[in-house]
Amino acid sequence: TNGHFNGCTTPQDCWCEVKRYGIIFGIAAMILIAEWLGGVISQSLALLADAGHVFTDTGATLVAIIVVYRVKHGSHEAQTRKVGGYINALLLGGVAVWVGVEAIERFQNPREVVSWVMISIAVLGTIGNYIQHRIMESADEEHVTHESMRLHILSDLLQSFGVVFGGILIWMTDWVLIDPIISMAIALMMARWTWMLLRDLWSGKYDGNNGHCCHSHHH
Repeated sequence: TNGHFNGCTTPQDCWCEVKRYGIIFGIAAMILIAEWLGGVISQSLALLADAGHVFTDTGATLVAIIVVYRVKHGSHEAQTRKVGGYINALLLGGVAVWVGVEAIERFQNPREVVSWVMISIAVLGTIGNYIQHRIMESADEEHVTHESMRLHILSDLLQSFGVVFGGILIWMTDWVLIDPIISMAIALMMARWTWMLLRDLWSGKYDGNNGHCCHSHHH
């Protein structure tokens, strides 16, 4: 309950946050391999963009795990989580820039897309992202580590929906410019969420919010 696992009874033995991120990391790794291969085979930038986003998710998840380990071993929690939040925001923003640049290149040099491969892999990615999203929503946490991870996964889920929708449109119309259009929309969405996270960090929204893993929960 509330994102906690069996056997978690006190804040000292609670490693539920790390366990959640570990499961999310494993799912992300599988999605990354599938979408990268699918993107290469289908020549879909939107699918490769999704793979690039998942790659930053794996990096963001590792950052989150490191942050939790440091907090559990006595580091100043709010400051440690804030540093991790900045790293995760910059990862998200970096992918937004890469996808935007690639989308502009695709507008100038459109490529044929194998739509059925694009759709199939994107559906698998959507299912994986939804499972990750449910894992994050199961936890009653209010700190920047949780929020930055939640935004990474939510943006990836919406991105996967977009790729599925784009693949269906390409299959129906053979209009390959749909691929970079979807990709540019994804890039703008990620840029907006990067700004939102950075704005909250700059404003000090999370400075006093430590959000201990087992705060006042009954297991």
